[in-house]
Amino acid sequence: MLPVRLPVGVVTRLLGQLEAAPGARVRIDLPSQTVTLPDGSQHEFDTDPFSKHCLLNGIDELAFTLAQVDEIEAFERRYGRENR
Repeated sequence: MLPVRLPVGVVTRLLGQLEAAPGARVRIDLPSQTVTLPDGSQHEFDTDPFSKHCLLNGIDELAFTLAQVDEIEAFERRYGRENR
């Protein structure tokens, strides 16, 4: 789940639009970090780059770490040699 923070005024407009048109759609575009309200207005939001990467690639923190196993092992070997 991605929490999206928008200014209070935008959230108020969004709630009003959804109340006026139940079932209206809100579009969240993670790559461009924009939210499109039912009236078509677009609003940018910030997100953590790591969370964005994981969501866009369909991975969680553990899968990300496991994908780095070769680099982790190389670091451990280097660290072991340097700290003897």
